[in-house]
Amino acid sequence: MQKLFLALLLVIGQAAQADFLSENRGHWEGKGYISSGLEWPVYVQFMSKSAEVYTPDDGCEAIWTFESVGQIIIKGWEQVTVGADRCYVGLKFVVTRHDASRIKVDWFQMNGMHVAEALLWRVQ
Repeated sequence: MQKLFLALLLVIGQAAQADFLSENRGHWEGKGYISSGLEWPVYVQFMSKSAEVYTPDDGCEAIWTFESVGQIIIKGWEQVTVGADRCYVGLKFVVTRHDASRIKVDWFQMNGMHVAEALLWRVQ
């Protein structure tokens, strides 16, 4: 009985420690913004080790490679696969929880300069 109880505690502890990616896997959509006020739609599909990103207004597509996945944050870099002549190329990104129903994406140049942000909602 004690072994069963310990195993149950271990399973509960692992579920409580699920990483941010596991909690947010799936389709998200929302709007991207830059400081000049320009907005555009953003669609993201989070998978187990990467994400696919689509911004239809400029026809750009990218793959996100995750550098680190924690309990409250995902960090990585973006590789533009379609539209490199129309989009920022070579950006890093950070994904965090914005509120109970939205996540926030911030994009940065390699020198750390903030480029853009997006607020995304889960697509059910």
